[in-house]
Amino acid sequence: MRSIRTLSLFSGAGGLDLGFHEAGFDIIGCLEIDTPSCDTLGLNIGKYVSTETKIFNADITLTEPASLDVGEIDFIIGGPPCQSFSAAGRRAGGVHGINDTRGSLFWYYCKYLEYFKPAGFLFENVKGILQANNSSDWDIILKSFESVGYTVNFKILDAADFGTPQHRERLIMVGVRNDLAYSFLFPSPTHGPAGDTSKEYVTPWMAIGDFYSPDEVVPPYGGKYGHLLNDIPPGMNYLYYTEKFGHANPLFAWRSKFSGFLYKLPKNEPSKTVVAHQGRYDGPFHWNNRKLTIPELKRIQGFPDDYQFVSSKVEAVRQIGNSVAPRMGRKLADAVKLQFFGANDVFVSLSQESDTSHHSKRKAVKAASTKGKTKKDSFVGADQLDLFAEPKVYDVDLSFDREVSSSLGSYQIDGSLKSGIWHISMAPTTSLESVKVSSTLKFSNPAGCNFNTIVVEASLSELHHIAIFWDAIHHAIEMSSSYEGLLPLYGHFTEPHPKFQLGMDILHLSSRAGLEEKIANLILCMSDFSFLSTLHRYADFFDNSQQASEALQTLRSIGYDIRTHETNRAIKEGFFKPCYPFSLYTKTNTYTVWRDKGTHRTGDVRVNVTDGKVTIS
Repeated sequence: MRSIRTLSLFSGAGGLDLGFHEAGFDIIGCLEIDTPSCDTLGLNIGKYVSTETKIFNADITLTEPASLDVGEIDFIIGGPPCQSFSAAGRRAGGVHGINDTRGSLFWYYCKYLEYFKPAGFLFENVKGILQANNSSDWDIILKSFESVGYTVNFKILDAADFGTPQHRERLIMVGVRNDLAYSFLFPSPTHGPAGDTSKEYVTPWMAIGDFYSPDEVVPPYGGKYGHLLNDIPPGMNYLYYTEKFGHANPLFAWRSKFSGFLYKLPKNEPSKTVVAHQGRYDGPFHWNNRKLTIPELKRIQGFPDDYQFVSSKVEAVRQIGNSVAPRMGRKLADAVKLQFFGANDVFVSLSQESDTSHHSKRKAVKAASTKGKTKKDSFVGADQLDLFAEPKVYDVDLSFDREVSSSLGSYQIDGSLKSGIWHISMAPTTSLESVKVSSTLKFSNPAGCNFNTIVVEASLSELHHIAIFWDAIHHAIEMSSSYEGLLPLYGHFTEPHPKFQLGMDILHLSSRAGLEEKIANLILCMSDFSFLSTLHRYADFFDNSQQASEALQTLRSIGYDIRTHETNRAIKEGFFKPCYPFSLYTKTNTYTVWRDKGTHRTGDVRVNVTDGKVTIS
């Protein structure tokens, strides 16, 4: 059989390339903008990358296909950066999708297809691409590939179903050049409940158990949350410390963090997805309460032990987390080789099942696993129902007396906790009062708190000093509970579970009109939880767009998380989305105040979408 000349676009560290290389494809060239990733590819030349492979460290938006000088191409593989469609993007307030430069790179993929006219291509991305901007982006993406002469087939595949010890769901699209006139079939899963064999999932213990030493000396993991790792069972994360899982002293609200927060690697089931950017408390952590080593991460992702990465650990973690799982890549390559090129040396079973039947089997297993983890006898300590069966007795007395000076002003703040009620008062020390703000928060007897009510009476010299007002409430909660402020008691705005009711009143001591009145009205609207996390029109609250922009920028500058088109481009122009009824605690949150819309750079690709038809030139 003749060589299958293959071009890799957006190659990254070579995970997908590795799978195709092992299946016998001849990777003629790799185009990748990221220099450290190109360095990694170079380290593997001659073993996991052909000695003849040309590595192009270049920007695809500035690189003409003809300039690569790679000759005839039979097949193209690659997946553009996925941040514009990712789950993290959704949690951050909505995916930008094709409105983001990274999300529009598929048009350059189409440009290369149109130039080389290979028999087919394989395109990989996160499954969130299907829902971006209410699925309108996906429709344009499909039409774009069709417009350059390809019939597309797509499916969501999980790397765990192909022998990777990690659940890693990805959207795989395979395009067939129109003149070939056949429909591509995806490979059948080889492992787990969806598999066509009796092979069980490969687990992390199978993958890295031989690295484990009971004699390993591991220093305590430091920081604010490091000590919590000791009690978290394998396979669990911060949710171990929530009410729903029956913890006697809950520290977090349900789904208030990303799933990787304090996530400890399971031993007997595939891991959660390994991500590219891991903060201090982002897992997976080892069972020994430490971060995984690079050799361990390579095994969890499915790279060979001797596959080399650049020496920086942070950079290696990023490249591993961004890569395609090589074992899944290999099975896809086998399916391509069999159907496109008639290879007789390939042993791969092809699937006739739809995504629905495939995923329902796996989700049933996952649901059963989750249910097992929430059983009463799975945790030490009182069950959740016991925590709320009887009223709590509040016998903790606390107080604070502090003067706060900041760019917002100077205030004297006093607080006292008695019989479960916090009374907080505040007044300016250097200027006259202009606004009265009062608030009452009634809590549903939350476990881990020594109060059930917070009452605040505040005099402010300026309305935007209300951020100090909220900081005083955050501080009182931090003093008298296991929570670090209001946010864990409210939950993430995408899935709020507020454990309190909020009442607010704002009184101007002199007549006010214009901008400040609009801001006060919006703050009061946000105290109604039903108002939050939905889109609202500028025109319904403001006199004009300039006034809306000034008001929303002011609120964001003092820590109110309000999303707009300027800060989250998936939100339509002229609309805003308020996320929380309070400003975020300045002690524990960093906040991006405002950023202008970036320029959407499309290089020399011209795209016209008219009446559902895409034209690329």
